[in-house]
Amino acid sequence: MEILLIRPKPHKETIGLQNVMICEPLELEYVASNIEPHGHKATIVDMIIEKKRISYFLEKYKAKVVGITGYISHVNIIKKYAEEIKTYSKDIIVIVGGVHAEVNPEDFECVNIDYIIRANGLKTIINLLNRLEQKETTEDIAGIYNKAVKGHEKETTFDYIFPDRDKVNKYRSKYYYMFHRNCSLIKISFGCPYQCSFCFCRRITDGHYFYRDLDNIIDELKAIKEKEIYIVDDDFLVDRDRILDFCHLLKKEK
Repeated sequence: MEILLIRPKPHKETIGLQNVMICEPLELEYVASNIEPHGHKATIVDMIIEKKRISYFLEKYKAKVVGITGYISHVNIIKKYAEEIKTYSKDIIVIVGGVHAEVNPEDFECVNIDYIIRANGLKTIINLLNRLEQKETTEDIAGIYNKAVKGHEKETTFDYIFPDRDKVNKYRSKYYYMFHRNCSLIKISFGCPYQCSFCFCRRITDGHYFYRDLDNIIDELKAIKEKEIYIVDDDFLVDRDRILDFCHLLKKEK
């Protein structure tokens, strides 16, 4: 299936960090790399940078499915995108995911959004796309938001293919983190081991904290072309011994 993956542009009145940083859409790069081995073709459209309307990309790529990710500041923007997509063609399937959709999926309930991914994003979207391709039922897919289901058991490991950073090559020169130009992102742990009741990142992982194998991280670092790399963990400095081992491996592997 032809899949269009969209990162939305925040509303112009949103208070954000766009003036000091625009980084690659890591979550969509992960989606792209992990669905393509299943026979799907993914194209990433970064609306933070693009000037054309959604309909232009729908016409250009003839996508049967559109996936949109976003944060709390994107809720109304995503609904607007979904409306534009369905106005273009009611046959296009609209899927919404991301951290806000996982914690507050009800915010995206509307007639123009077909599926809301509630848990285990990569595993869930792979399963969903495969079912849609085969025209099989999708009602029983774990991880899809369903009012009748109170929650979903979330993964505490992350064994997935590295993100396909080549999918955003045309945008690469536009990405930066303050004075770090052409900056790449990497995520090596998930959640936080502390018990702060106010923290959103604990809600995303249902209170679990887990991390990737250090050798696996080194392998990904070796594959990244950029020299500037931003680690986007919620809490990178939790484990002193692990950080020292990581630094040792960085030096060992040059």
